[in-house]
Amino acid sequence: TYFINGSSVTSVCSKKDLGIIFNSDFNFHSHTEMICCKALKTLGFVMRISKEFNLSSSLKTIYCSLVRSLLEYASVLWDPYTISDSCQLERVQRRFLSCAAFVLKINHPPHDYFLVMQELSLISLADRRVNAKIEFLNKLVDGRIDAPSLLSIVNFKVPSRTTRYHAPLVVPVHTNHQTHPT
Repeated sequence: TYFINGSSVTSVCSKKDLGIIFNSDFNFHSHTEMICCKALKTLGFVMRISKEFNLSSSLKTIYCSLVRSLLEYASVLWDPYTISDSCQLERVQRRFLSCAAFVLKINHPPHDYFLVMQELSLISLADRRVNAKIEFLNKLVDGRIDAPSLLSIVNFKVPSRTTRYHAPLVVPVHTNHQTHPT
């Protein structure tokens, strides 16, 4: 049971707040499914209206503004930690790359969209999420994001002497003590 200001909080299986679906165990699988479904529907619309496009910049701009924005909204918060959720997101971009290769007549090996990504100057969604998290951390540390309670959680490692180990952050060690019946 959780309490806020002395009042008991009822348990909720899932809650949608600012467009993000939160589950009770902070597993964002439902959120990933929801945004992928919405992004695929939007991608279908984009590909129907852009059949006659012959400029890669126009097609890329429409994809990035209407589809990729759905897949990346608040991703610093819900970034998937399972391979299946991450692959589900990448599948949407691969579908776009496949359609774009057809429309723009970009030759590529079957099921390999690296050349198409290069032609359109795109990177994987996973790499974009990593970049977004790094940018968020930079803004938090620089003070461009005013969140002192969040900043206090970041543990920087300040070595007392020079060592070969140069990890900038400290990850606290948590142990799970369980007793086993004998």
